[in-house]
Amino acid sequence: MKKILALYDSDVHYVTKLMEYLKNMKWEDFDILLFTRQESLADFIKYQPVEILLIGSDSLPDEMLNKNIKYIIHLSENQNDSQRQHRQIYKYRSAGEIASDIISCYTKLEDINESRYFEDILFISVFSPVAGAEKISFAWSFAKELSFRRKTLFIPMDLFPVNITAKVEQSSYAMSEYLYYLKENRPDIISQLKTYLNYSEKLSYLSGVSHGFDLLSLSKEETERFIKKLKEHKDYEAVIFYLGLYTEASMEILRQSDKAYLAYCNLPYEELVIKEWTRQIDLMGIAEEINCQKIILPAGGTLAGQNKDPEYIFNAVRPYGKEAAEQIYK
Repeated sequence: MKKILALYDSDVHYVTKLMEYLKNMKWEDFDILLFTRQESLADFIKYQPVEILLIGSDSLPDEMLNKNIKYIIHLSENQNDSQRQHRQIYKYRSAGEIASDIISCYTKLEDINESRYFEDILFISVFSPVAGAEKISFAWSFAKELSFRRKTLFIPMDLFPVNITAKVEQSSYAMSEYLYYLKENRPDIISQLKTYLNYSEKLSYLSGVSHGFDLLSLSKEETERFIKKLKEHKDYEAVIFYLGLYTEASMEILRQSDKAYLAYCNLPYEELVIKEWTRQIDLMGIAEEINCQKIILPAGGTLAGQNKDPEYIFNAVRPYGKEAAEQIYK
């Protein structure tokens, strides 16, 4: 049975256009209903539960808001309000951006309020000895595609994180703050994790590094403990790590992954780095424990006549992420 997403706003023209857009998206989980009169909405929720109520500029009495409605999200006319509160969405933007924010907000609320436990958790790593826009774009698109089918957590570990992946928002220094918490070895490190997460539609992700040294300080033992806790709590069906650094901790993640990808561009220098990395892990005695599937990505400088724009690179690499996710589905 589908859940109900109800829209309520007296601005008939605005809310009708938004409803039409949401219906055209054909969200499998939701039926989209429109209400422009308070009385009609009140009569409906007497007998029918509403999963999400999206409210425009009109207010509703408290006695209505407490009945048969799981989550309420406000369409705000003030952009600053939407930035300060996670249940506020700025309404004067494209319908596509609003739709994306609705799903992101709903995913966050479900993640916080609804505990789900999965029998198995799939650990996936994307390792790049030479970090770059192509590799993080692949990892991000891979995680996004996978999140449409499985509850997915994405953890990008990059010494110099830059925001090139689909204009996503991130909490300031969330990754660094959580790493400090992780190092204290508290028993609730997984429940605390959710307070630091960001959301992009159905994808949960942890990002925001104040300094690359924070990632370098992560030890192999701390990594082992974190992975063990994730396996015990089983809050996610898939956890994807992007490893844009080469440390004992990152190699431990790679070693413990159920599926590992070695992402690089078909460039002479990167091929030499891959060869040297292979020699080093063999020297460490872990080469046999790491079985990576190679993903050769187009280099940014070779795309469309040397087009190096990050957003263009992201869109060019996206099909590789989709293909990788489809292999997981099978």
